[in-house]
Amino acid sequence: MLQQEQAEDYVIATGQTNSLQDFVETVFTHLNLNWRDHVEYNADLKRPTDIDISIANPKKAEEILKWKASYYMRDVARMMVEAELIRRQKH
Repeated sequence: MLQQEQAEDYVIATGQTNSLQDFVETVFTHLNLNWRDHVEYNADLKRPTDIDISIANPKKAEEILKWKASYYMRDVARMMVEAELIRRQKH
């Protein structure tokens, strides 16, 4: 992006749609736990401004910058869990 002759806006994203439930399930599965045994959902706590779905389109970045995501939500969730486990082992 910084090497482009003209400034442009780009969406840097995977282009995949994942829910919060997908993320939570991935994290708990990586820990060999069933998320339903540990997470409570109360629809009454949902705020009117909460986003139900957000979709990003990285097509412009792919076409112009030749950029494509190397990691996806499940990869990032697993890396976050692994980093936290390592951090806890050091303390």
